[in-house]
Amino acid sequence: MELSHGELMVMEMLWKGDCLDKNGEIQALELSKLLYDKYGMGKTSCYTFFGRLLEKGAITRRYPKYTLKPIVTRDEALKKQREEAIEMLFQGSIINVCRAFLSEKKVSKQDIQQMRDFIDNFEVEE
Repeated sequence: MELSHGELMVMEMLWKGDCLDKNGEIQALELSKLLYDKYGMGKTSCYTFFGRLLEKGAITRRYPKYTLKPIVTRDEALKKQREEAIEMLFQGSIINVCRAFLSEKKVSKQDIQQMRDFIDNFEVEE
């Protein structure tokens, strides 16, 4: 689930949860006001992001008062973004990810040993 910067700002506010009622919901108008206060985001932009998040299955909408509820957790969304980025940028290869990051930086012997320990304890997918 790829989230744009604006969509991520909406989701972060929902994931934080301070604005949600006891049912884990918030009216869209109220959320748009909070987003304006915090980020200066206009109402039209908010509703555009709400619509996109609905299409992506990140939130649900309930009528009659256009009440929104997050249905994807932060961990689920970020895991999906990582998977999509690895697939798109590194042809789905963890080795390509490691090469990209390790080729740009000197690695200490301690770092290498920690990586070896991690690999030795890693569960292999059958």
